[in-house]
Amino acid sequence: MEELKSAEPSSSISIEVEGDTYLDAIKGIMACQQLDGCQLIYVAATVSAESIMQAMELIGIDVSDVRFIDCISNMMTGTQGVKRNVIFIESPTMLESIMLKIEFIRKKTAKKRVIVVLDSLNTLHIHNDWKILGEFLHILVNSLRSRGAMIVILSIKEQQSQDLNMLLGLVSDRTVRAGGD
Repeated sequence: MEELKSAEPSSSISIEVEGDTYLDAIKGIMACQQLDGCQLIYVAATVSAESIMQAMELIGIDVSDVRFIDCISNMMTGTQGVKRNVIFIESPTMLESIMLKIEFIRKKTAKKRVIVVLDSLNTLHIHNDWKILGEFLHILVNSLRSRGAMIVILSIKEQQSQDLNMLLGLVSDRTVRAGGD
């Protein structure tokens, strides 16, 4: 994930992964955060925060300093509130709540560099109208850029639609294609 290390602090990077390299991409992002001493805010809409934490801990990645916003667990298991370093949102349709929680965590951090990971745009598109998702993404990206934060938007290549490609092109400074050959 050299792209993250060399990117400007207030940039937007789209990472397109293949399904079989999804966890590798997350591992790379988490490892980059540890090396740079950044505050990583991870919006989990595809896989629960607990599952991501367990997977990363199994491969030796410390996630104790990562702050998660979990949009999927409440729908699946009814988990609510705040647990460990996780804030739970009712569902991936609560886009305004996602923005508010990101801003809340960003304001509380003492670290200079903040990276927000949106995982994944494909899942958010399943739960939200494409126009509403586009508006959310434009507001989120511009808001984070104006505050000096970087945003990383994960998408899964096999689930990518023409609409998502166009949207990512509008809000991303750079697109990184990870995986495959």
